[in-house]
Parts: sequence; C-alpha cells; structure tokens
Amino acid sequence: MADRIGNKRRYITGFDGLRAIAVIGVIIFHLWPNVMTGGWLGVPLFFVLSGYLITDILIQEFEKTGTIRFGSFYLRRVKRLYPALVVMLLATATAIAFFARPLLYNLRAILVTNLTYVYNLWATVNGDSYFEQWGSASPFTHLWSLSIEGQFYLVWPLIVWLLLKLKVPRVRVAQGLMGLALISALLMAIYYNPTNINRAYYGTDTRLFALLIGTALAFVWPSAKLNGRAKRQTRRLLNLAGFLAMAMLVFLFFTLNGEWAGTYYGVMFLASLDIAVIIGVTAHPATVFSHWLNNRLLNYIGTRSYSIYLYQLPVFVFIDIWTKHNHHLAIGLWKIVLVLILAELSYQFIEKVFKRYYGVDNIFNFDSVRIYTAFVMMMAVMATSGVLTPQASGPKPTTKLEQRLKQNKKLLAAQNAKALSAQQAGKKATSQTEETSSQSASTAKGAISIAGGATSAVARKYNLTDAQYQTVKSKTVTAIGDSVLLDAGPSLQELMPSTVVDGQVGRQPNEAVTLVQQMAAKGTLAQNLLMVIGTNGAISPAQVQTVMAAAGSQRQVYWVGVAADRAWISGNNSVLLAAQKKYANLHLIDWPDAAKAHPEWLGPDKVHPNVQGSIQYTSLIAQKIAEN
Repeated sequence: MADRIGNKRRYITGFDGLRAIAVIGVIIFHLWPNVMTGGWLGVPLFFVLSGYLITDILIQEFEKTGTIRFGSFYLRRVKRLYPALVVMLLATATAIAFFARPLLYNLRAILVTNLTYVYNLWATVNGDSYFEQWGSASPFTHLWSLSIEGQFYLVWPLIVWLLLKLKVPRVRVAQGLMGLALISALLMAIYYNPTNINRAYYGTDTRLFALLIGTALAFVWPSAKLNGRAKRQTRRLLNLAGFLAMAMLVFLFFTLNGEWAGTYYGVMFLASLDIAVIIGVTAHPATVFSHWLNNRLLNYIGTRSYSIYLYQLPVFVFIDIWTKHNHHLAIGLWKIVLVLILAELSYQFIEKVFKRYYGVDNIFNFDSVRIYTAFVMMMAVMATSGVLTPQASGPKPTTKLEQRLKQNKKLLAAQNAKALSAQQAGKKATSQTEETSSQSASTAKGAISIAGGATSAVARKYNLTDAQYQTVKSKTVTAIGDSVLLDAGPSLQELMPSTVVDGQVGRQPNEAVTLVQQMAAKGTLAQNLLMVIGTNGAISPAQVQTVMAAAGSQRQVYWVGVAADRAWISGNNSVLLAAQKKYANLHLIDWPDAAKAHPEWLGPDKVHPNVQGSIQYTSLIAQKIAEN
C-alpha cells in the first residue's frame, strides 16, 4: 500500500503480494473455472484488504492531525480509481460499437451506473449472473465490486471520524463492526435464491461483511503499532496462524463453488475471516509472510492489479466472441498476455499520470488537457458509432433459443402435473398389474397389431422399433437437468408421457444433486432417473456417488454425456465413464459421440440440440432405457 498521510509515505510489505494473489485467482476462475472453482474469492480478498487499509490510513491521519481531511481523501480515491475506470468503460463501449454490436443492450445504463458507483444495485435486478458461462457474457459483470468499494469510500471516512472524535473504545468499535458483519452475512443467507443468486451476490448489504471484517481488524491491529522486533514465540504463533490460514484459502480457491448453497449460508463469511487472519499476519513486519509476499513478480502484478482487474473480463469476452468460444490453452494464455499489456498501458499512462497531480493547480496543465481531449474524442467516437443510440438503452434481446426454452418450460409444467398423477396412480396399481400381467400379455400383443399404424408413426419419428416404443412409452421417469433438458423435454414427454421434467437454465451439478436428494426424501423419484447435467460446471465423483446413493440400487439411473466446448466437459464425461463401471444401475448415454458425428444436430451455440437434434437426443435416451 502506498498513500499519503501528512507529509510521509508508508508501505506495508506483502500487501501487493496479496493483491496479486487476489487478481490471479479471479483471472484463473474466469478462464478455467474447473481448475480454480473458488478463484472468485479474490474479490473478498480485495474487500477485506480495502477495509483494513483505508481504515488504517484514516486512523493514522486522525492520530497525527486530530482530524480527517475529507477533501484530500476523496481526491486521492478519485485519482486512484476513476480515470482508469472511465478509460476502460469508454474503450470497451467503443469496441462493442465496432466489433460486438449484440452487446449494445443495456449499455447506457451500464455506463451510467458504473460511473456513479451503483452498478451492483442495478445488477441485482438487471445483470447477468456472475457465474454465467454461456452465451454473450457481459464484459462489465466484474465491475459490481468496484461499485461497493466506491460506496464504502464515500461514507466510511465520516463514520471513522465520528467514532474517533467520540473516543469510542476501539475494541468496542471492532465488536460493533463484527456484529454488523454478522448481520450482513445473515442477509446474504436470507436473500440467497438458487434460481437467481444476483440479489445475494451483488447486494451491498449482503457483501458488506468482508469490508467490515477488514475495518474491525484495523481498529484492533493497526499497522503503525506492529513491531518488527517481536519476540520469537510471537513470530512463531503468527507464522503458524498465517500458514494455516493461507492453506485454507488455497484449499477454498480450488474447491469452493460460488453457486453452492453453503457458500451463502456462512462459508463465504468464514472465508473472509480466514482472509483477515492472512492480512493481519502479513501486516506484521516480523512475519515471514511480510517478506515472502514482497518479491518483484508479486509486487509487479499487485501494483497493476486494479488495471488487470478492469481489463480481464472485456478481453476474455471479446476474444471468446472472435474465436467462437475456443477454449484451447494457447488462447487462454494469449488472453492473459493481452490483459497484461493493456494493464501496463493503463498503469503507465493513466494511473501514474493522475497519481502525480496532488492539487487543483494541476487540473489545467498541459498534460491534463491532453488527457481530457482524449476522453472527449472517445466520447465522440462512441456517439458516432451508435453506442448512444436507442439500442444501447434497450434490454438484452431474447434469442430464439431463449424463446424456445421459455415456451418449453410452460409446456413441460402442464404435462408434468399429468405425468406426476400418472406416476402416483401407477404405484397404487402395481400389485394389480403384477397379478394380471400374464393374462394381459396376449391382449397387449393384439393391441399392438391393431394400433400398429399410430405406434409405428411415433416409433419411426424417434427411430425406434415398435417393441422399443412399447417398452418405453409406459416407463415412469424423473428427468433432472439444465437447459439442454428443457430443450429436449417436450420430445421426451411425447415419447414417454409419464416423464416429469425438472429443467432449469444454468443449473449447476450441485443444485441437481440436492434436488435428487430432496425428491428421494419426499418419495417423488420415479423408478427411472434421467440426469442431464454437467453443461454449466464440473461434476465430481462425490456428486455422482450422492446421486446414486439417493436413487438406491433398485432404480435405473441414466446420465447423458455432455457435448460442448468448455474446459470442464471432458472431465465430466470421464467422471461419468468411471462411475458407470462402479454402479451396475448407472447407464451412460453417449450423446457426445453422436453430436460429434452429426454436428448438424446442434444449434448455433453448438450445445443445445436443434429441432432435428432433439429428436435424435430423445431417441438415444429411449433406446438406452428400452435396454433395461
């Protein structure tokens, strides 16, 4: 950290290293979420660090001068954050206007809310999910965290000044702040909604706890009071606490899924407490963390972490568009290189330039006028390129796929009620059916021949023999999955009317696993369980084991392999292949090979089957079910 307090500058060694760890985690998460599932924890790391640093600066200033110079504080924050943000917003908006016009939706609102630091509040209602992996992702989604920090910087100096002026005991202040942090964490749990996490994830009130934890730490662990000549026993205890906390953070970086319910029911809060321990240990000059995190590479990344954070998602989104979402490792590395180049330019020509101006006298010098002129030119480019047109103020357009999925969901809801009733009726009639099964066998054969015309028509549509069709049409099935299931759901119910389809756009594997457990506990799982999950995130062997345990050995479980171009897909299919060898009642449906052999069965996104593909998709499922 480098900032001005009176006439002195101070620097806490190791903090740039923590910034580097935070931004590296975020970048890897956005590039390879299957590799670092919890890399998004870099944002809470930024939050706790900001809460600590800003509070520590304000306390030191008050101790030295007896007051807090609000104007000076706000000017420093504006110079540090605003110019780079404005340039990134204008550059990204201009790139959208020229090269990615489908992303023009909501652009005006996005620019205004980011410039006024209320973007996170707007995103709770209008924004895309932070964990959305498909479609035309917004290049601005990551900026929600900057809005929360901007709001914090606005009000926090006044609160610190009042607390210090009233001479409230600092331990009491820290206790009060931790109490507020607990309330914030409770609000996160209350507002958590697995079908739409935006309110819990983006809300200022639900994410404030990380900043508050940092502020509480600053009141009881001020950096100015930390002695580099601490006793040996003290150093050992601090280093041990640091190692344990860092090991836990690394573990969470690689394991914590941002869409798990547990994440919002306290795990994110506990992770922020763990981060506070790391920050407290690093702030102490006698610890090894203060030295190990203070090296040339980490300091380089840390000092540019703000610009790196600004440009990473725009670069990733644009390159994904231009390369048609090719996630080859080499492309990922080129993305990182481009982000670092843009961040270096931003750091050298925006951040450092504005950092040199400390007073109003500098506002109208020659260098400043050149910068303002560049801003005006960029605004003119935006205006002439169509960014400020009505299209830029409109909502996100609905694609044909989204329209079809929405319509399918309505159709499925109506049919699900009938299917569930049929399943319940079937359970009651099971004993009677068993008693008369031998007598009805010959009658059934006659019925097949009499109704052969209708049977053959449906069978031909789905490439089934009449025998296969007669086997599957009366099967009771519970189908749980994501948008791919929603796409194929009507075909499944046409072929197997007693199928209950529970599909949801963007559904993660952990949500599907939880749903299976809940339905098993309620006794609403059918005799056949169809899983269409794994498109949106990694499947673990433990999750498959949980599904199989909930289904039990008497049910047949059918799991459709995933055909898509995402880094975690091959791993998911490998997990399913291994699980199929372990469980006799688990049957893997090889959709990936079928889709590879027939790319014409896939829609434009190369993930969801088109109309013809849905028929073929359903056919594969039916053929597998008919075998058992």
